[in-house]
Amino acid sequence: MSAGIGALLLAACARRPPVLVPPASGVEAVAGYAAASVHGETADVKGKFAFLFRRPGLGRVEVFDPLGRTVYYIVFTGQTAYLVVPGRKAYAEDRPAAMVARFLGFALGPDEALVLLSGQWPESAGVVAAGWALGRDPQGRVIRGERGGLVFEVAGFFPGAGVPRTVTFSRPGASGRLRVLSLEFNPAPRPGAFGTGFLKTFARRPVEELEGTRDDAP
Repeated sequence: MSAGIGALLLAACARRPPVLVPPASGVEAVAGYAAASVHGETADVKGKFAFLFRRPGLGRVEVFDPLGRTVYYIVFTGQTAYLVVPGRKAYAEDRPAAMVARFLGFALGPDEALVLLSGQWPESAGVVAAGWALGRDPQGRVIRGERGGLVFEVAGFFPGAGVPRTVTFSRPGASGRLRVLSLEFNPAPRPGAFGTGFLKTFARRPVEELEGTRDDAP
């Protein structure tokens, strides 16, 4: 997570998609880069970002400008999500799913994001513990999910074993598209990735005050 991310993103776009097969031992963490575009009632969001999600409930999403500089990042530490804006030396906090909903329009927690990105859905009779009703294709891959008015559909997969590459979302008043540029399963721990040192040095602000930060992203 540093300057030069823009070059890495371009390289990821240029490469052929790799063959991805989740490890048989299970997916405890995912890391990579993605591009998203969201159209909502109050704002449109479009940009590229890095992500890291690790069970249970840990995550980091970092949004960059075209030069690879951090515009803002979100740290998930279990029950709390922190929106951090280095340029303003400020942060805000909210519940994880609510924080994601504020910026993408869709309420997803870190562990749900991990499951969606890996394509490894724990289920029983077509319903996962978090309440998602799932649909599968003839190959057994999850291609659709619905919960509480939020619907996702997998528009494309990486070669391999059912790992989504392109996912669309929709709910009343908002729609979006996520394209994964690169993905890694169970990466080595990254010291400080979920650190909260900013709590000591940055000013706490209402999350509504910092929401406009997303409009600064590319």
